[in-house]
Amino acid sequence: MSIPSNVLTNADLVAYWNLTRGDNKTVLTEKELYQCGVMVKLIDVLPPTGSNIYLTDAIADQNYNGINYKSVPDFLDSSFANYVEKNQINNNGTSLKVSNVSQDYLSMALRGLWNDAKVNIWMGIVNPATGGILYAYRMFSGYIDCFSSDFNNTAGNTTNETTVNLNSLWKKLDQTQRLLSSTSVHQSLHTGDKFFDLIGILNSSEQFWKSSKK
Repeated sequence: MSIPSNVLTNADLVAYWNLTRGDNKTVLTEKELYQCGVMVKLIDVLPPTGSNIYLTDAIADQNYNGINYKSVPDFLDSSFANYVEKNQINNNGTSLKVSNVSQDYLSMALRGLWNDAKVNIWMGIVNPATGGILYAYRMFSGYIDCFSSDFNNTAGNTTNETTVNLNSLWKKLDQTQRLLSSTSVHQSLHTGDKFFDLIGILNSSEQFWKSSKK
């Protein structure tokens, strides 16, 4: 993901870098931006029915694109998958872990009320001077598959960790297209659609769609 130049030259970010590093820069590199430690995650949970839920791991609520993200700073960073931008589509899912989930959210999750909800995970860049979001880009889009929770009660101190398993955005391919054995079978379900003529053989477990620029 390429960060816009107006973010890398933002006066507040540059001043923060110079203040904390004793430097005298006028523009930051993307590497230096990430080293500033001003990144937060914004997560959209969009259930098929009911109200949408917007969460962030920032220490305070955040407003971005007119949406108020409620601060839930107990996301376990080590549980997030690594994201690498490639010139291909991989239909891989991911998972994330949240600690000390509120009882209301935990009850809804474990009762399956959020199953099949669409999830967007955004990386937000915080302005260190104002605490607001300067810029955000989407890291992952997918659908909730299932939840699992672990509880621990030691010396009266109760904690819980909930793992959210996410299918990729290509959930339909994950669950149906890999079962198709030939283009003819696919066209019997999708008349006239010759898209898979361009792909060739479908692997039984996952598909890698590659493209090139000419």
